[in-house]
Amino acid sequence: MTKNTLAQFAKLMADPKVAAILKATKSETGLTTKQISAQTNIPNNQLYYTINKMQAADLLTIVNQVQVKNLTENYYSSAHLSHETPQNQADLDSLNADLTDISGTWSKAHVQQLLQWIMLLNHEFTEAYQEQMTHQHPDEANVFFSNATLNLSAAGEHQLRLDLIKLLSDAEKNDPDPQSVDKHSVKLLVEKWNNA
Repeated sequence: MTKNTLAQFAKLMADPKVAAILKATKSETGLTTKQISAQTNIPNNQLYYTINKMQAADLLTIVNQVQVKNLTENYYSSAHLSHETPQNQADLDSLNADLTDISGTWSKAHVQQLLQWIMLLNHEFTEAYQEQMTHQHPDEANVFFSNATLNLSAAGEHQLRLDLIKLLSDAEKNDPDPQSVDKHSVKLLVEKWNNA
């Protein structure tokens, strides 16, 4: 994959519209652009370009086509991104989490794009960290990082994943000041790996 293609994928993944569309289209039956617009509050005329780019990057697939008068209505789905084992999927479904979970199968086929995306997100974090630590009082900064090394069984790792997904999916609902007028976008990247 060319450097330009990797940069385009990273730029695509940084677009908030992409995250909203991925969340809305998790069903295997898919949604039309009109249905996606209704669920994401993104105007129809702003969806077509992004959906085409997402299809080209294998983030969306057309799972059904219905003829409506002289037009073909496409149903788009991102379900192929999150193929899980039946038990893992049942555990994730029980959380009722509104998060996009990318499967190992899809990740393996798109390693270079995902690495570029991770590097972009890490770069954004380090830029924000440096900016806030050098130009603001460090005790007032709203950027932070945490690190841990844990001894866990396979079941413990799985439970940790579920706990983190639940925590993230409930964060807005659990906001102690939901009526605040100074809300802002909060970005999080959770990375987990095992030493060989």
